[in-house]
Amino acid sequence: MTTITATAVCTPTSRSEVIVRPAVAADATSIAAIHHAGWTGTYRGLLPAAYLDTLSYDTCLTRWTSALTEGAAVDVLVAEVDRSVVGFVAAGPSADPDASAAGEIWDLWVDGSSRSHGVGAQLLAAALDGLAVRHRAALVWVLEANARGRVFYAREGAVRDGFSRTTEIPGGRMNDVRYLWDVRGRLTQEPATNG
Repeated sequence: MTTITATAVCTPTSRSEVIVRPAVAADATSIAAIHHAGWTGTYRGLLPAAYLDTLSYDTCLTRWTSALTEGAAVDVLVAEVDRSVVGFVAAGPSADPDASAAGEIWDLWVDGSSRSHGVGAQLLAAALDGLAVRHRAALVWVLEANARGRVFYAREGAVRDGFSRTTEIPGGRMNDVRYLWDVRGRLTQEPATNG
């Protein structure tokens, strides 16, 4: 995958430096906690409780430990504030048959106490920059009922492309909508090639 170096930015509201860097195996615990809390907290009331109650921290931890130790096909970046992981993003190639040449934002979550301070935007920008090295476009699937998430992605330049999908889950259905970015102009110089 793309090599991404750490970047540091001071957020205007907190005066704390946010460092975005590639995730390492030791980050699995923090990532799993943020991921689990994000799903079970943010989606409470938006998805059936019968489904959310089946999601476990242990399953998240197993997933992220495996992804960070076995070389998953995605880039995972974390955001740190005062040496604590407060958010993460996972990005890689799209699995959508109609967008096989695109990159995809697979997961983007920020700890509840760090939201609305620009952390998510910094993580997203770093992930899109990484995807722009290999892809002309990037996409993200967003829970249709997640108004906050949809507003965030639209504010960050994504455009809803009209595609949607429905997944059967315990207690009901999960409806997602797809947003796209044209990432061709993100890089200031062409990436170096080996050869």
